[in-house]
Amino acid sequence: MMWRLLRLISRLFVGATFIFSGFVKAVDPVGGAIKFHDYFQAFHMDWLISMTMPASFALASLEFIIGILLVFNIFPKTATRASFYFLIFFTILTLGLAIFNPVSDCGCFGDAIKLTNWQTFWKNIIILVFAVYLYFSKSRLASPYSLSIQRVFAVFMLIYILGVSVYSLRHLPLIDFRPYSEGSNIPAGMTIPEDAPQPQYKTTFILEKDGIQKEFNENNYPYEDTTWVFVDSKTELISEGYTPPIHDFVLQHPQKGDITDQLLNLKKPLFLAVSPVISEINPKIAQKLAHLNARAREYDFPFYILTASTLDDAQRLNASYKTDFEFLQGDETNLKTIIRSNPGLVLMQNGTVVAKWHHNDFPAASEIKNPVSAALKQQKTKQTRTLLLGHIFLIALVALIILKSRKTINKNQ
Repeated sequence: MMWRLLRLISRLFVGATFIFSGFVKAVDPVGGAIKFHDYFQAFHMDWLISMTMPASFALASLEFIIGILLVFNIFPKTATRASFYFLIFFTILTLGLAIFNPVSDCGCFGDAIKLTNWQTFWKNIIILVFAVYLYFSKSRLASPYSLSIQRVFAVFMLIYILGVSVYSLRHLPLIDFRPYSEGSNIPAGMTIPEDAPQPQYKTTFILEKDGIQKEFNENNYPYEDTTWVFVDSKTELISEGYTPPIHDFVLQHPQKGDITDQLLNLKKPLFLAVSPVISEINPKIAQKLAHLNARAREYDFPFYILTASTLDDAQRLNASYKTDFEFLQGDETNLKTIIRSNPGLVLMQNGTVVAKWHHNDFPAASEIKNPVSAALKQQKTKQTRTLLLGHIFLIALVALIILKSRKTINKNQ
């Protein structure tokens, strides 16, 4: 009985971890692609960069499906093997990442939970303990469902998680875990609390006496022995201390310089069309932005294109599409964090992110008259779509329960 309970706990624990890890990746496929891009560059595999988005979809779906199969006892032997081999591979990989640190954040839980490489490694070790037990007791695992039910459920769940990824790619993430999510106040996110941990450093001094060099630290430095001659020193970061969620938000104007504080303190609505790479804006989207820009100016609402591209590239956009956009420049990595769309539209007021739109969902120019109302409408639409996906998921679970009940009734008859 005890071993049976341990198998149940192991199956649910490993499965729930895989479901969570897969889902938070599925709701942000662009973020997953960015992380794969970092990995491929770090390991000098640039020839795979074109596969970053397919890899993001595949990893999220694989993790989610393995977890779902384990939790609901569908194809338990196959799911157990898959989780075991998956964890073996990624535990070895994260050990290498922890030792050599080519990428600071593994991205194992997307932006939902940030872990260091060593934290990720030990997390994998803990999960692996349960996965190993499941693997060596897999002969005792059996699904209560028929083969046809298991197949239908597995396919349905695969379609579901792929649908979540496709929706999040073509619109915006269903759940936004980043510090620029709707409702976030940027100045508050940039604030460092007074009691926040400070960075800690270790300084080593290299001194020489009688032709012999020796290393000292602050505790054993020979202050009273003046015969030691200073040669060199090196400083090592021991602890990074507190880093605010938002620490690289800068709005640089070509003529006015840094106008970040000025724009964050605006009482009126502020529109930022965020485009990390401005050359990727196509004519159709450029015209939509031009209409929004013109409408915003009618109501004296500031409207900027925020980009990491050069000013020459920005001016080429105006020349190509006969537009008169005003531009700001920012860090490319940060712009990709602000919104998962190139371009994407951000509405801010008094430093708070009121709404964000993917370029597939830009509001009509007529809605600029009352931008906050348009934002609320957009949020309601997003909530409706999220609830729809949730209902689809619940319908699948209810269907599974009904099918299982029918099987039990038929067996008893």
